[in-house]
Amino acid sequence: EGGDSVTMGYACEVLKWFKPAVLFVNLSGVDGCHSNFTSYLQAMHRADHAVGHLWDFIQNEIPDMAGDTTLIVTPECGRNDNPNNIIDENNWRSYDHSDENSLRVFSMMAGPDVPSNLIIGSENNQIGQVTDTMMTVADILGVLPEVQAAGYTASGTQSLFNHI
Repeated sequence: EGGDSVTMGYACEVLKWFKPAVLFVNLSGVDGCHSNFTSYLQAMHRADHAVGHLWDFIQNEIPDMAGDTTLIVTPECGRNDNPNNIIDENNWRSYDHSDENSLRVFSMMAGPDVPSNLIIGSENNQIGQVTDTMMTVADILGVLPEVQAAGYTASGTQSLFNHI
């Protein structure tokens, strides 16, 4: 299966040739948790390596972007608190994304304005919302006030930099 690995390869080529101000990469292979938790974990492992490859590629292969790029990793959704009734080949239950818990996600950032090894929030101290990623991108691009003024964001949505 090429899937997300091929997607990441194309992302690297787009960055190398066009050096866009913003690039969103959707790794859809990690959305298999509904019916097979084992394959979900395998896809997460591949996605982790793909994101690492992307960061290394930017830092080592694109001098114009090295040291001047911010990488944000945020899943599109979290998972339900309780599993569904599907059990995979390793006897692990699967999870959907339809309850309140599925709004909880992690975010990982790296870049020149992001303190290294900083951890904010935890399982018992939840910080931020999934919509904060969009405000963070607006903040990085210098258009945060305009996005906030448009009034289309969820209540409490803010840049992740406000949590640092």
